[in-house]
Amino acid sequence: MKKRLPEALRATSVVFVMLFFLLFAGQPLHAASVEENGTYADFDGLRVHYVDEGPRERPALVFIHGWSCDVSFWRFQTEDLRKKFRVIAIDLPGFGLSDKPADRAYTLDLFAGAARAVIKAAGVEHPVLIGHSMGYPVTTKYLALYPGEARAIVNVDGAYFRSPSNPRTIEELKEMNAFLEGLLGPERPQFIGFFIESTFYGRTPQPLRTEIMEKMASADEYAANSSMKEFIVPENWEERSYDVPALAVYSAHEYVPPDHEAYLRTVFPNLTYEEWPDTGHFLMMEAPERFNAVLVKFVEGLPE
Repeated sequence: MKKRLPEALRATSVVFVMLFFLLFAGQPLHAASVEENGTYADFDGLRVHYVDEGPRERPALVFIHGWSCDVSFWRFQTEDLRKKFRVIAIDLPGFGLSDKPADRAYTLDLFAGAARAVIKAAGVEHPVLIGHSMGYPVTTKYLALYPGEARAIVNVDGAYFRSPSNPRTIEELKEMNAFLEGLLGPERPQFIGFFIESTFYGRTPQPLRTEIMEKMASADEYAANSSMKEFIVPENWEERSYDVPALAVYSAHEYVPPDHEAYLRTVFPNLTYEEWPDTGHFLMMEAPERFNAVLVKFVEGLPE
């Protein structure tokens, strides 16, 4: 396994860098509960924690974190953009302050349903969904499960596979399964460390590297392992096209395939695309002012 580790991690970073409630009488079926340590929505027997700030009459931006992350990874957005938008950042089940049961699968369906529960509990209609890394496939799963509900999508260095029959996908899934073996094995801490480090591309400032490494390495082990296992299920990656405005912002590096932008345009024909040559995977934390400006421009240009 040690001999396979660097190769598996290198290929895995390509993939990563390249992821009930109806209104009744005009009110959410499940209202939010405000507790001492935050606000929660109920979903499928789970308490889902979220941050909800900003003027209620303004467009709602819903931030969905990536694998083994939490709401704090969006703090540079929520603290700045709450001045002009309603901002909602969600701790997906298994992470942050949300419930972390060790007896269920942490699927993309579960994450999308939890996000919708938060959105309905907050009384929001037609949010802009913003997903980083594994949070991006949560947004596309949301579009597939709840068509017509999202106003737009923002893909922040999102993780994805192409069609399960695509030769590239077949090889990537093999590498991801090797990565999963590492997560489940005795070398798990080393595996996670190498993986996270590989996403910085030598560009992420050291203090931020330390913070990201510590937070991701301390994420709930069962939830992290389960969500990775469910992420690589081939059935999640049947190709679809979505008729909503989309923004994609990626870090430019050697592992980005030449047809990356062209492929994303087949998924989102109405796509605004940017690649940044000077950031790592966590670009919304590394260059928050630039990212926020791009996001504001995109949201303010959306049709009513």
